[in-house]
Parts: sequence; structure tokens; C-alpha cells
Amino acid sequence: MNRRRFCLISATALTCPALAFAQEWKSDPSAFVSHFAQVGIVEVLEAKISQKEKAERFRTLFKGLFDIPAIARFVVGRFWRTTPPAEQEKFLKVFEDVIVYTWNRRFSEYNGQTLKVESTAPDGTDGSVVNSRIVGKGSNDSFAVQWRLRNRDDGLRVVDVIIEGVSMAITYRQEYATIISQQGGMPGLISALESRARDLAKEVG
Repeated sequence: MNRRRFCLISATALTCPALAFAQEWKSDPSAFVSHFAQVGIVEVLEAKISQKEKAERFRTLFKGLFDIPAIARFVVGRFWRTTPPAEQEKFLKVFEDVIVYTWNRRFSEYNGQTLKVESTAPDGTDGSVVNSRIVGKGSNDSFAVQWRLRNRDDGLRVVDVIIEGVSMAITYRQEYATIISQQGGMPGLISALESRARDLAKEVG
């Protein structure tokens, strides 16, 4: 999938009509996704703050609602097990930076799209899939988005976002496998991502 389109859809996935939520959103899949959208639009997309502040607010939202360690382990696959703990920590940090800055760079393209939760279904023994649709103003501006959730001790967490059948996690896994192969293992991947994160951070300011 085109990276620009993926990032735009990811950013617009933060938007839906405001709802009143109680604490049950942490364990109810539909409410969880809607809560993510509500907080994103109020505290990030429409907030009258700098891009740098938006990036940090999104980072807080992302870290609170996504299972970053689980996603990170998946995207590097078998290489995770042979990576020393210090390098694992470096990868987790730079992986988080790349995602936050990549999504943040597209927030300015939001122009009123809405996210509509359509249905939920079980996903394995400890998770759910939430089916939703992002609807824009144009007649052809509509995209299916699935959210894969897992139950954790403190509530639900996102482990993947699937847009029109294209998995965020699998896309990163394929890309990173290529970098690892070409750049000499995990140190090469970390170095490449650190360079990418620095470039993206410059756009944030």
C-alpha cells in the first residue's frame, strides 16, 4: 500500500462523532475504538497547539492504547529472540518514534472524515476484531478499517490496524526484513530507523 495513503488513513482513523464514555470502554471493543477516535480528534487533530505538541499528545495516546512491545516483536520476527536486551530497548524506542512522527506528519490533511464502527467479532481466545469504515466527503472517499485488539491485564490494546486488507504490522514486518537482510541484522535496522526518525522529527519542529 502507498505509504502516504496509509498514513493519511491512519490519521483520519482518529475521528468519529463524540460519545459519552465510562470506564467500560477499556473492555468493550467497539467503545475502545470509538474512544481512541474521540480522544484523537479533541486532543490532537483539532487542538490549537503546535505540531510538536500534537506529536507528543499522540505519542501518549499511542502508548496507552497500542501494545507496542507485542507489535515490535512481531515486526522483527525471529530476530527478536537473538537481539540483546539493550538493542531491543533501542529498537522499541526508535520504532515508537517512527510511527508517531509518520502519523503526525499527516494530521494537517484531516478535513472532516468520520469513523463508523460497524461490527465486532472474536479473534482467537483473547482478542477481537472491530470492523469500521472511514467515510469522507466524496462519494468514493470510503475505506474499510479493521482493528485487531488483545485483552491485557489493564484493558484492551491494539496489535494491528488493517486497511482495505493491508495489515500495518505485516507491512512493517516485510519492510524491516528487507532492511535487516540488506543492512546486516538488527543493528543495521536500528541505525536506518534512527536516521528516518531524525528526518521525520525535523518536520515536526
